[in-house]
Amino acid sequence: MYPILLQLGPITIYSLWIFLGISLFVALLIINKLVKKNRLKLQFLADYSLAIFFGGIITARIFFVVRNYEYYFQNLNINGFLQLLYIWDKGLSVWGGITGIILSLLYFCRKTGENALKWLDIVSVSIVGAMSIANIGALLDGRNYGNATNLPWGVQIENSIYAVPIHPVQIYASIYCAIITLTMLRLFNHKIAKQAGNIAIVTMTSYGIFRFLEEFMRGDESNIILGLREAQIYALLATLTGCILLYARFKKKSRINEDIP
Repeated sequence: MYPILLQLGPITIYSLWIFLGISLFVALLIINKLVKKNRLKLQFLADYSLAIFFGGIITARIFFVVRNYEYYFQNLNINGFLQLLYIWDKGLSVWGGITGIILSLLYFCRKTGENALKWLDIVSVSIVGAMSIANIGALLDGRNYGNATNLPWGVQIENSIYAVPIHPVQIYASIYCAIITLTMLRLFNHKIAKQAGNIAIVTMTSYGIFRFLEEFMRGDESNIILGLREAQIYALLATLTGCILLYARFKKKSRINEDIP
């Protein structure tokens, strides 16, 4: 596709990093809007947003390196060690990044006494909103590509293993992430948002379902576990966890209502 947007002498501007930058800006806009709406402290964001962001980056890198340990640990020397730090080689794990952001957020909420569930509601929606933009960068970079298709909107990507049109799964992901984000933003005005944590659970469950289905159309390399792609296992776990949490909350609320005379 178009991995390089612009090249000026020694300066190379990569499409992936540009869209990651835009996605970060979109996430901050969503967070700022929802923080004001939910009357949370903007100072918490000012104090810890950078640390939470780097927590996500570090964990995303760790997950990616562990998943590709054979490549990164084939040469146990100084250069091999330094290569572990080269995040500009685009070796970051989405699931690792999400895990790192959530763990960092929970740590700082606990440290400052902030309502972690309310912040999770906001951050979960902002993450999915950011992913709707980042996936466009992935398409231009030729990453996370799909498998062969006869559909008229199939695309051809030079660095894929296919010589025929393939599913533009990055666009599919961009669309469903945008739909989830817009739906969750509307749900903040619904009674479901009154209980902190519900929005985060619904967001996680929705993303897990869509991501599980997306993986059936992916054609890039992946570990296969029990006949499923690795990301499908994570998506399935996220979906099942979300469903269990929603069910438990619904049952608890039902019992409370029954106890009220």
